[in-house]
Amino acid sequence: MTASSVSTVVVELTPPGRAAVAVVLIAGPNALEAIRHFFSPTKSWPADGPLIGRISLGRWGGPQGEELIVCRRDDDQFEIHCHGGVAAVRSILNQLVQHGCRVMTWQEWVRAPRGRVSEARGIESRRDSTTSAAQVALASAPTARTAAVLLDQYHGALSAAIRAARAAIAAADWPRAAYFIDGILKFRYLGLHLTTPWRVVLAGPPNVGKSSLINAIAGFQRAIVSPLPGTTRDVVTITTAINGWPVQLADTAGLREGRDELELAGVALAQVALAEADLVIVVSDASAGVDESQEVELQLRTAARVIRVRNKIDLVHRGGDAPARFNLHSVSALTGEGIPKLIAAIDRSLVPVAPPAGAAITFTSDQIASLEAVRAAIIGANAPAADAALAAMLATAMRPQDSPNIAL
Repeated sequence: MTASSVSTVVVELTPPGRAAVAVVLIAGPNALEAIRHFFSPTKSWPADGPLIGRISLGRWGGPQGEELIVCRRDDDQFEIHCHGGVAAVRSILNQLVQHGCRVMTWQEWVRAPRGRVSEARGIESRRDSTTSAAQVALASAPTARTAAVLLDQYHGALSAAIRAARAAIAAADWPRAAYFIDGILKFRYLGLHLTTPWRVVLAGPPNVGKSSLINAIAGFQRAIVSPLPGTTRDVVTITTAINGWPVQLADTAGLREGRDELELAGVALAQVALAEADLVIVVSDASAGVDESQEVELQLRTAARVIRVRNKIDLVHRGGDAPARFNLHSVSALTGEGIPKLIAAIDRSLVPVAPPAGAAITFTSDQIASLEAVRAAIIGANAPAADAALAAMLATAMRPQDSPNIAL
């Protein structure tokens, strides 16, 4: 192949692993030549290759090769639809690499610009680094609700807000520019959890029912439940969804003076989990007659959000409810009493205000850092710095020739 073939890439579009069908993309100036070299269509092609969108049945690698389908997606892009086995895909990738193509991951392909884009490809013709990043993030969205938010960003919600801010900066309309930037940053903490769950840690003394409570919140049994104090030695996690938001519940060892080296190690892990938590649920035993949660108060000095829970109220004689306290919930993990209200409180604590449909939302730490720098530039009326930072967010992330080789 010629020197220009360095920009011809091959991409495995479907997830790696065994499947019925896999899709491999070859794109670049030598894509048609590479396809002709390996693929023999059942019906011969014109001299300039098949029409865009045309599906061709044939064999790969000679008359006895694998029967598969090739579809031309653009002048220089072809999809190969082959058997989904790992060996079949690897064989095609290896052959194309030996022929002079270069491997890209699908994430790199999404971020890379195209030299030619047909009208049929719609949104891709208007892609920038924010929409490309949203497309990549969509693959990791754990719930339909977070996917919907990321889909808004893929369809240009964040890009449009950034362009509006640039227009305001160009007009030296600083209040309006700040309005757009503040609007985007309003949901920055939520945005970071569109692909990564909120971390909710249950803490408290031993034997207050943390394991039972985490099972009740998640709706199924995962943590070990035992009447013996100190049963949880490690941090046990359950990933679930609360009102559509991904949440990881962490069941920790009881915080008390350890009685052996193993229990002390479990308590140390619990303290680390508390420091990293987005929300801490402090659990005490309602039947004990005292507020045992005071034993963990010193560990909560750095916690951003705290909810206090009195568990085992099914064991308490109901001569009257205990005095109400702010953010205190009385529940029974055994009977389920109070659990719905507790779940609602967790939702409100993590997401006090849900974003409206179509809202512009940042979803990476780099985006947040860039917009915070823009906000500082706006305060200083530094138009060049603010505009340059916003322009960088809308630029194409990388060129195909800059993509590193991936070893097969």
